[in-house]
Amino acid sequence: MVTADNLNLDVLELIFAFISGNDLVAISSVSKSFLAGVIPCLYATISFTAKHAKRYRPEGGMISPFLTLRNHPDLAVHVRHIDIHCAPFIAVGQVHPKFLSETADALRICKNLTSFVCGPRILPALLGSLQGKERLQDLHIYASLTTTQGEMLQKITTLRSLTLDYPTWNVVDSLTRWAQSLQLTLSHLTIFMSQEVNGIFLEALLPLLPRLRGLHVIGCPKASHTVVIKAATTHTPLLKEFSFTVFENTPPPSLFCLPTITLPSLRHLAIDVRPTSDVTAVTLSSLLVSLTSLSTLVLKFADHQLPIWSSVIDLIAPPSAVTVPLKRLALMDCAVSIDIVGKLSSRCKELEVLEIPLPIKEIQAFTTAISSLKELHTLTDVGDAHASHGPRATLARNDARYMMQACANLKTIVSDGRMWTGRPNIFFGTIVTPQPYKANATQHWFFPLKEHSYPS
Repeated sequence: MVTADNLNLDVLELIFAFISGNDLVAISSVSKSFLAGVIPCLYATISFTAKHAKRYRPEGGMISPFLTLRNHPDLAVHVRHIDIHCAPFIAVGQVHPKFLSETADALRICKNLTSFVCGPRILPALLGSLQGKERLQDLHIYASLTTTQGEMLQKITTLRSLTLDYPTWNVVDSLTRWAQSLQLTLSHLTIFMSQEVNGIFLEALLPLLPRLRGLHVIGCPKASHTVVIKAATTHTPLLKEFSFTVFENTPPPSLFCLPTITLPSLRHLAIDVRPTSDVTAVTLSSLLVSLTSLSTLVLKFADHQLPIWSSVIDLIAPPSAVTVPLKRLALMDCAVSIDIVGKLSSRCKELEVLEIPLPIKEIQAFTTAISSLKELHTLTDVGDAHASHGPRATLARNDARYMMQACANLKTIVSDGRMWTGRPNIFFGTIVTPQPYKANATQHWFFPLKEHSYPS
């Protein structure tokens, strides 16, 4: 007779792959066979967040998962992803040395590691342990390194995705040499907040990366949007994901020579808009006018009170088109009126994900404006609680239920640190349930969502 306890371990692993979080921990306590089946899922991803850092007490309190791996090396074979969002401190600016030692030792024995994220400035202590990871494909690091440390980084030659946050000049200078080793594998490159990246650097780097399908250059003041666009369209014409910043000090474009994006395969575009003048509206309009095949558009502005320009909206939802192929639209850090929402909804009928500031006090009018979006399943409030004086109104349960009942396919609403999920009920119509929600601190706003990522 087949029972849960005598099921093949491979079958149990397939079942447990659909479970996550604390439920996996609870399952591990059921029986020995369940424990054996759940271990690969439990240890596939190791995360260390601010919550763990605050409670870290190696002398007798909460230990880190890295100490568990060090004490039980047989578990390291299951680890595929390591995400370090925060590090514990014993004094201001001094990371706990035991945490660094535990993490380095654990990282050294994780031979099957495929992705590594390191947000805090602790990478120098871990560089030696990162060597020899033949399956490592995704690397996201705080790249403040010395020349010697940068040379150690260049020994990693199997990457498909590389994200460098705040890279020092040493790392930027060595990137062209590193690219020669990565040109057969690297498909996604992100450079975030660098004072060294400029047009000359991009013109030298991008020809070395013919397989590049995602390029994100954000917060690099010496690389204007015209320079980034020119380098990308010239050397990487097959890009599917593209992000850049429009800076305040960018010279006003000539009316006869406006920058345009000629990337026929482009599916995801994110623009960090720093200026707030009307000249910027002309710039944005020229960038969007030639893009007709986008699936994702993300616009982030510098002024929460800035009403988004109608000329830009007209190009997001062109008046001559019945529908546009947009699946995800995000308008961050700006003011979006109900009329603008209605215009977008009436023309972008295929939207599945919408991220805009929710007007909590006008939620009924807003709901009416988005009710024509029959494919919309996720709505995210990107309003800033600190953008206005006084307490900000929060989304109530009745508001969430009202929106889900009005929008046929809407199942998820994220607002004010909560995720509201809805399910149909024959007696009550729609039952909404709130859960705590916190965005991934190491996931940049300009990245595609996982379900909207595009293969190389």
